[in-house]
Amino acid sequence: MAVLAGLAGPLSGCGGPIQPDELARSIETLESTAAEGALLANDVARDRTKATFARAHARDLGDVVQHEAEKLNDAEADQADVAAAKTDAVDLADRIGSALGRIQTAPDSENDGRTAAEALSRLTEDAKKLADGL
Repeated sequence: MAVLAGLAGPLSGCGGPIQPDELARSIETLESTAAEGALLANDVARDRTKATFARAHARDLGDVVQHEAEKLNDAEADQADVAAAKTDAVDLADRIGSALGRIQTAPDSENDGRTAAEALSRLTEDAKKLADGL
């Protein structure tokens, strides 16, 4: 019981509401991950990568996006504009994760690679606009 009580303090500690600069850094992580995913998807679309590498790398990128989405979802936002941007960022992370999932599911499909590359390129731009708006 004492061990559980000792763990509860550090796990429940929170640095307060998310600040615009923290949110921007998180969105920039989503932006760079989407851009890297677009490069990977382009390689898949042009049949220039091994399926096992594409699957593993898409999974790793998806894990980064999922982690950011979880952090953002758990963060509190006191300012209305920050709260709206945080919600948009969580949605963006979900869309990036879905596009990366296409590569992970079908790493040898040039068609899916092309579709994912287009989506991830658009999502990279969306993330940039969202971060710049903070």
